[in-house]
Amino acid sequence: MCRATILAGFAVQTGWGAPLTADAFMQGDGAVLARMSCSVGTVDQGAAIFLDRSFVFHEPPEGLKGKLFLKFPIDGGKPVSVAKDGVLTVITPAPDIPGVPCSNAATLEELGFTWIQAPAVFQLFGESRVDQCRIYQKRVKAGEHFQFKKWAVYAGIDADGLDFYRPNKRVASIVEMLKHDTSRLDAQEDAQDIQVNRPDTVVFIPRQPRDKQKRDPSKPGDTYNDHFQVLDKTNGLLFAFWTQASRESDIDQHIAFSKSTDKGETWSEPVILAGSPNKINPGLLASWQQPMLSKSGRLYVLWNQQVTSRGPHCGNMFGCYSDDEGQSWTAPKMVPMQRMSRDPEDPLIPPSWCNWQRPLRLGKDGKFLVGVSRHGKLPSEARSSCTIEFLQYDNIDDDPKVEDIKLSWFSTNENVLKVEHEKYGSANEEAGIVKLPDGRLFALTRTCAGHPFWSQSRDDGVTWSQPKKLLDRDGGTPYLHPRSPCPIYDWKGPEAASGHYFALVHNTFDFTAEREYQKRGPLYLIAGKFNPKAEQPIEFAPAKLFAERENGNSFYTSYTVVDGKGTLWFPDHKFYLLGRVIGDEWFK
Repeated sequence: MCRATILAGFAVQTGWGAPLTADAFMQGDGAVLARMSCSVGTVDQGAAIFLDRSFVFHEPPEGLKGKLFLKFPIDGGKPVSVAKDGVLTVITPAPDIPGVPCSNAATLEELGFTWIQAPAVFQLFGESRVDQCRIYQKRVKAGEHFQFKKWAVYAGIDADGLDFYRPNKRVASIVEMLKHDTSRLDAQEDAQDIQVNRPDTVVFIPRQPRDKQKRDPSKPGDTYNDHFQVLDKTNGLLFAFWTQASRESDIDQHIAFSKSTDKGETWSEPVILAGSPNKINPGLLASWQQPMLSKSGRLYVLWNQQVTSRGPHCGNMFGCYSDDEGQSWTAPKMVPMQRMSRDPEDPLIPPSWCNWQRPLRLGKDGKFLVGVSRHGKLPSEARSSCTIEFLQYDNIDDDPKVEDIKLSWFSTNENVLKVEHEKYGSANEEAGIVKLPDGRLFALTRTCAGHPFWSQSRDDGVTWSQPKKLLDRDGGTPYLHPRSPCPIYDWKGPEAASGHYFALVHNTFDFTAEREYQKRGPLYLIAGKFNPKAEQPIEFAPAKLFAERENGNSFYTSYTVVDGKGTLWFPDHKFYLLGRVIGDEWFK
């Protein structure tokens, strides 16, 4: 029997220390992996390979075509476990190409994987030799575990048990549209990138290219999208407001508005309500909008308006309203703000403030209430800090003109909510508020101290308890969190007081790091339940992975419940605007 015939059916050892090789792909069912939340793709020409890069397959070998593969970040490091015997295929850079430090070939060979030479080396993506790869296979057994560094592509697995994203018809149609959209330079990348955090609704995809050198400065900058506030009207209308620019705090930062008349299926083209229209004709920045709907149906939106060269948080409160569901708007007017002890001494310099959640009907008699992050310092303080006050809009349901809106301020001056850390300074900000079944209010905040903190109010938000670290339950484990948004919502509706809640935390923090601003990795959803007997009145279940993107999960979000279905509206990577249904699977 000739050597070629032997190689076709078996792996062979070609010498001491040499790898097992074969010139044909192994036959048999793919291995079943232990249940994991993941993204998957099918090996084919033009298919995106990684979650965080735009690289796509060139012409893959016939033996790879059609195989299911796991889509991980290019840096790898994700562990997998085998639940049922089968063939596992791994693609990794060829180790003998100069300048390739990231091949897993040696590790694979030590683990008994066979180098499939069909072909021995192929160009996975790109044009460089460093992107030439080998294919390895092994008949793995249940219980085996693998974890490879940058980078390795797991392929040929069985889909059974994998929790992977399958876009609904609405999202799938947008993905398909992007694949054929020649008007967007980044359409192909967008088609796969919008799927990373598993949306059920796509509200907005930037039209300007990622490459700032290729953007049209005469058009609105739209590659930064943040502070995404969506609210609903009883007739099924959805209104969306957000802060938009070329990049955060750029000279074209403005307030954008869109609406849906079909409960989120489709959305109108955004219009600019305030702020700088573009980079050719820049105006004063407008940021951090806060929409409210009066009982009569008048739609208000207020925002932080830059009026000096300082910004974007330094500004006065301006606003406008619409009586025809956003078709037309009144001219912007100013709402006078009370000055506080930490504001600039110069009365011509506005305070530095931000409302990151939309106001909710959580105040006394259903008045709109919101937490305010306010920057500044007292003369006795060494450096500036960020603290939390609470703001109530007293007369929105009277349909006042914007300049006649009445405000009440709570927990101000010496009563602000503060959190201090011996290393990272003083910062307590971005309060999200929910109502408990017994009428108390519960606020969750981001801090500089490596944890989210919570506080409660027993008098409709007028006074608040001293902030404490968020634990999973009384006497339990504190959640870790960098200085990053940590939203909380009532699952049954923002103002429902249902007793069922959910929050989002990164659950990681490095106390040896120099700064409290740290990499914002994956986000985990923690489902909470009211416990009237506990000191911390919401107890949380074990965390479940929600947003698997390795970085950029900065969730300045909002939440609506329409026809009994709750949707979290979030800016993905501060780029796309998406919605995701929060179903009962998170609470089981």
